[in-house]
Amino acid sequence: MPQYGWLLDEKRCIECRACEAACKQWNNLDTGVQFRKVRTFEIGKYPAVKTQALSWACNHCDRPYCMFVCPTKAISRRAADGAVLIDAAKCIGCGVCQEFCPYGAPVLNPKTKKMMKCTMCVDRLDAGLQPACATICPTGALQFVPVEEMEQKGNVETVNFPYPHSTRPRIRFVENTWKGSSR
Repeated sequence: MPQYGWLLDEKRCIECRACEAACKQWNNLDTGVQFRKVRTFEIGKYPAVKTQALSWACNHCDRPYCMFVCPTKAISRRAADGAVLIDAAKCIGCGVCQEFCPYGAPVLNPKTKKMMKCTMCVDRLDAGLQPACATICPTGALQFVPVEEMEQKGNVETVNFPYPHSTRPRIRFVENTWKGSSR
């Protein structure tokens, strides 16, 4: 199985939050717990103000800070597809992973007091399916693709996304035209 990542075309995102809902439903997450969030930002200056939407979750980084700082080594990378996973049996819920993740991906499960985050829907991948978030996107703004395709089609940086060069997140952004586009 090849390594995978996300390709996000910000121009196509209509802020419907279907990716959020699909993630929540598939992972049976409690109220107040989210793995994927659509964040919106205002860009530009009057009269040329635009809205930017970013579908935000764990990016299953090539150099995941969460994994490096975990004091119990509860976080590991799955070799088959690159998913960065938390082993709840080893997790002590200290939150260090959350503090060091520039994307805020790990969250505390209020019931178990253990950290949890996007799993890249490895159960779906094992069944030959794509992650729930990418499957449901009605405009195709969020796609789950092999890393090689992701790197060819997208840029590593975009406005309002944390500096990616240190963690090397597995997400790319389809070239945007914020300076001249009318969204």
